[in-house]
Amino acid sequence: MTKRPDLFNQANLEEVLRQQGCPESFISTAVSNFRLFVPLLFAQLGEERVFDLLYAAHAELGLGEQKSAWRSSAKYLVAWAEREIELYKARRGTDGSPQHQAGHEVQPRLL
Repeated sequence: MTKRPDLFNQANLEEVLRQQGCPESFISTAVSNFRLFVPLLFAQLGEERVFDLLYAAHAELGLGEQKSAWRSSAKYLVAWAEREIELYKARRGTDGSPQHQAGHEVQPRLL
């Protein structure tokens, strides 16, 4: 069975960024952005668009017909992404909650 890319291997991501010419001083920023941008993309695309993209790429990737599995995956991945974005906003104090509007300082949390 073909192994899928290991997107959660930070050392591998850093090495690929270096191979692509990313300056060493920007590696940590790119990795941090990746951790935010992946859920942001899923959340912004939404369940239907994520499914459409998955299904449109299945032949190119050599995947079989797995519509129901992909639809379920899209549903749960988008829900995960939306939750991560909401948690991120709450940590940053940009979620509009009364606690943040009242001027209470929130300790920033790195992703």
